[in-house]
Amino acid sequence: MALDKIVDKMDVFAEQYEGIDLHGKKITKAEFEDCTFVSCDFSETFFSSCKFIGCRFENCNLALMKLTNTKMGDVDFISCKMIGIDWTMLDHKSLLSTDSLRFKECILNDSNFFGLTLEGVVMKECRAKDVDFRNATLQKANFTGSDFKGALFGNTHLEHANFTDAQNTSIDIRSNHLKGAIFSRYEALYLLETMGIVLVD
Repeated sequence: MALDKIVDKMDVFAEQYEGIDLHGKKITKAEFEDCTFVSCDFSETFFSSCKFIGCRFENCNLALMKLTNTKMGDVDFISCKMIGIDWTMLDHKSLLSTDSLRFKECILNDSNFFGLTLEGVVMKECRAKDVDFRNATLQKANFTGSDFKGALFGNTHLEHANFTDAQNTSIDIRSNHLKGAIFSRYEALYLLETMGIVLVD
């Protein structure tokens, strides 16, 4: 049975929440481990000093969610709306050896990952338009099937990242770290064209 409310300072393990509406609310010092959130509205919700470990979000609206000093590790986001989130506000430093974040079929437009270390992050079949990845360390990331139209890459570590079937990857190969990165043939040609190289058959 799904729980029906989320409040400050709660400590919850292996519970399910469904249809929770916290739009615009503030939650402080709540901890969730191995919890599932289904069809919840956390748009503009302010999570302060909270913790989400081993959790799963499905079909949730997380647009403009704020995550000040909040910890996240080994978290799955499936088919979620996640527009305009500043992921740099998370507390990344105190998380030790937890798995990265995994986004599948999510809308991540206008989000900020500037300068973050998210090795092995998964963004599979997502819309990541106008997302800021500059100065981020995203080695061994899985970006397969995602749309990166307008996304910013600069001094980004993308070694061994997988961009198979990704679209609109406008990445300057001179100012990013791409050793071992995997691209579909068409996108690899697009990378060369962005450098002003003329390709002929």
